[in-house]
Amino acid sequence: MIELIILSTLILIVLAANVHHRNKLARRRQLKRLRGIKQLSQLLELIQKIQRHRGLCANLTGDNLHEQRHINNEITHLWSPLVGPEYDGNVNRIQHQQQRWQEISNTPENSFMAHCWLIEKLLYELTIIADTCSLTALDPQNNNQDLWQNVLQRPHFAEILGRLRALGNKAASLGECPADIRVQLLFQLQNLEQIQPDDSDISPILTFIEDEILAPETIQITPQHYFTRLTQAIDEQLQITREHLSQLN
Repeated sequence: MIELIILSTLILIVLAANVHHRNKLARRRQLKRLRGIKQLSQLLELIQKIQRHRGLCANLTGDNLHEQRHINNEITHLWSPLVGPEYDGNVNRIQHQQQRWQEISNTPENSFMAHCWLIEKLLYELTIIADTCSLTALDPQNNNQDLWQNVLQRPHFAEILGRLRALGNKAASLGECPADIRVQLLFQLQNLEQIQPDDSDISPILTFIEDEILAPETIQITPQHYFTRLTQAIDEQLQITREHLSQLN
């Protein structure tokens, strides 16, 4: 009888320890998941600010110059939570990207390609963080396809819009669309059509850029008006991403 009681007690202890261990692992996974969601949000904000900075640098005059200097300081602060040891990606890699930002910050003129390179690297970080923090792990309770399409792929679509904003802003500031800008615009428009999300209608943007930038011999639209219109399209896409990201909590 005593042996049976001892055996039963040992079994209960083992079961309790197993439950405790599983709960502990579940809490760790949840904390890691929440940390990943936070870092994805921080990366998105950084990307969006650098995209806007690129657009402003295409026409560094008047109010644009003032805003460019202001947003430059904002971006510098946004790097802080991402370059420390708590970052779940490769700290050396993200620190190198921060150094590239400093180079752009110091010489913002003619920095279109440098901006694009940096943003591409940061978009890659989104996938790294999602993988590292197990957000892309198979889970029957979560829609991984939704994660890939709206949190990881949609920002790439927004980036093409961002490039179109910078290029068109430059053309509008010149009052004409030179051949080199025209070629880049057409290339980015082609990319836009290839990666557009299923729920996005790009025809208004295509028509807008064609009518206001590509078709006119002399561009009449103001750089500010063009910049605002494309910014609205970019913000709409990234807002969708943020909404889906918040649902992962």
